[in-house]
Amino acid sequence: MQNLLSTRGLATTLAFAAAAIVAGCATGSAPDQPSANANLNETRAGGPSRWELIRWQNADETVRDIPHGDNGEPILFEFNDGIDSSQGSVSGNSGCNRFTGGYGKTGTGIRFDRIAGTRMACPGMRMEVEGALLKAMQSPFTTVGTQPSAGPMGRQIIWKTADGDLLQFVEREGVGRRGAKAEAAAGREKTVYIDSQRVECAGAGRMQCYRWRETPDGPWQLWYGPIEGLDFEPGVSYRLRVREYQVPNPPQDASAIRWQLLNVEERRRGG
Repeated sequence: MQNLLSTRGLATTLAFAAAAIVAGCATGSAPDQPSANANLNETRAGGPSRWELIRWQNADETVRDIPHGDNGEPILFEFNDGIDSSQGSVSGNSGCNRFTGGYGKTGTGIRFDRIAGTRMACPGMRMEVEGALLKAMQSPFTTVGTQPSAGPMGRQIIWKTADGDLLQFVEREGVGRRGAKAEAAAGREKTVYIDSQRVECAGAGRMQCYRWRETPDGPWQLWYGPIEGLDFEPGVSYRLRVREYQVPNPPQDASAIRWQLLNVEERRRGG
């Protein structure tokens, strides 16, 4: 059998039941172990897919703890055009903040482009892991193991970072707060107009909200959440193309809708 992970750091096979990852130099093909086959396509229809980071093994063979958010949110990559697509957009939770950007397949794996995110502060370990993940995403990942649908955990993939770390992801139908179902997969695109200044508003305490409207001369409305991927500059108004998602079972005082930036169609200094 072809070696599963041809890396010095995985000298023995770690059982999935105990560690949820495969190791290099495995002989014999167990049905629940990813192989070195880099193709996950099978007969999957196109469309969004969600992948949770379940294990991070450093190049020196130590294992990094993976944090979860206050409501149990995992580190999650959401490929809006599916992980099997040659390119598309990706968003998700990087450990503390939400991120958005693009991705494209390479000859040996995957690359991530134009990654941007929100800027919330979190407890130390979450920020540390997020920083390491976003730094790793600046270089292409190499696919070193995959598992199609066979096996109790479903589809899996293992990527190797430029620094030699191994990141194992498992496909999820719905993950996060109390097993919430996946968000409306495709969402819907819309154009929104954003005012040049945010205003004080009342949500979970005092906060700053965007003012937005659907037409250039429509009434202003308040937007309480972030606009994922927007690096807002005070004093600049925007016309944005966003994708709007419904969020099932949002936390108390959180919005049931989220916006992901697709394109800045116009930016203008002033009102």
